[in-house]
Amino acid sequence: MSFDYLIIGGGISGIHIGALLSQHGKVIILEKRHEIGGRARVEHVKGFKLDYGVHPIRFGPQGALGESLLELNRSVSFVKPGTSWAFLNNGKKTVFPTGGLMAIVRSSMVPFISTLKLLLKVKKMEERGFQELYNTSLEDWFEQENIRPELRKFLIMTSSAIQVNPFPERSSAGELLHNIKRVLEIGSIYYPKGGWESIFSQFIQSIEKNSGVIKTRSEVKEIIIENGKAIGVQLNDEIIKAAEIICTIPVQKLFSILDESLCRKNFIKKCKNLRPTAGISIDFLLDKKISEIDGMIFFEEPLSFGFIPSNLSPEITPENKSLMSFLQIVNLEDITDRNRADELYQEFRKHISKFFPKIDTYLIEERPLFLDMVDGVEVNICQHQFERPANQIEGISNLWLCGDSVGGEGAGGDVGHTSVRKCYNKIINSDV
Repeated sequence: MSFDYLIIGGGISGIHIGALLSQHGKVIILEKRHEIGGRARVEHVKGFKLDYGVHPIRFGPQGALGESLLELNRSVSFVKPGTSWAFLNNGKKTVFPTGGLMAIVRSSMVPFISTLKLLLKVKKMEERGFQELYNTSLEDWFEQENIRPELRKFLIMTSSAIQVNPFPERSSAGELLHNIKRVLEIGSIYYPKGGWESIFSQFIQSIEKNSGVIKTRSEVKEIIIENGKAIGVQLNDEIIKAAEIICTIPVQKLFSILDESLCRKNFIKKCKNLRPTAGISIDFLLDKKISEIDGMIFFEEPLSFGFIPSNLSPEITPENKSLMSFLQIVNLEDITDRNRADELYQEFRKHISKFFPKIDTYLIEERPLFLDMVDGVEVNICQHQFERPANQIEGISNLWLCGDSVGGEGAGGDVGHTSVRKCYNKIINSDV
């Protein structure tokens, strides 16, 4: 059977671009696991629907994911969180200053005038101004601008949540400020009603409606290149051909299926050296709701964040139960050292319990995850959007790359969605 578009990887990026391309031709998606979803998959545990880590959606209906659902005429309800809270080292709880002027007024963690001046300055900045700071670390920018300590704390916590990068010596000041401006203009995060299954089901329905094929347990062994052109892929015992090949696996793993001798050295180096984000995620399945917080939850130390998804979408838990999810971003080296990772997990859990002591009273089950790749790329000064691999590989035609380790503006999981939109538009325009 011949296909117009063959997509390697059935994670969110693969399903996302597959649904879009299915409007234009015959699509096949190949996923090596027994289930789709990848790092955004949903697991069912005792009636709870668990995202694979903390997965709110930046900008909701106004973001790249929302744009695709609208184009496909697919409906997903996005729930906007309420007030976000910060739990500080001194034991105090205060409003985390996002969401406009009143949040700044109500928060005790930032100086009002300095914060307001900064946000107004960011709102007025032009594209060029942000780009000039893409290579500048948050730490260096603090010194250049003489940012006050309280405001530094807030911005580092914001970097942890928005860019999934709590390391000020690496985090890109330009991209953080750029992302803050987007938040000021079009809003912050949302959560899909019914959880991430609702998004996957809408994309899958679009693919199936257009006679697309999703094959699980189908591991690609090699991308077949002939005369500088991608023509298909080799599975264990089968070759599948297509007019266009789209690879959505992290670029760090690209050369496990692509002959690197076909690529330029600087591209190979960029892919292999790309640093992902890593972290420890903890889900608490509770027999009873112990908090009414319906916004994000931030901890000063260890620097981490989370939320209570069941307070936004009760459908993801059994009746009257609660799900709390938290994420601490750590260095990749800490995750690969199992003893260190376990140490960090114990400290993280102890800190969460300090502020939510009833967790242990009503705990049904706890799920810790030690994630060596939360997102495919850490948004930092060496791999901001202009330093990451692009959607195409020089010297190879009909082969496309997209996902959260490729190009794409934004930060965190949003990189994957914007990368998909960019790649999709390029493919469609190249077909014209």
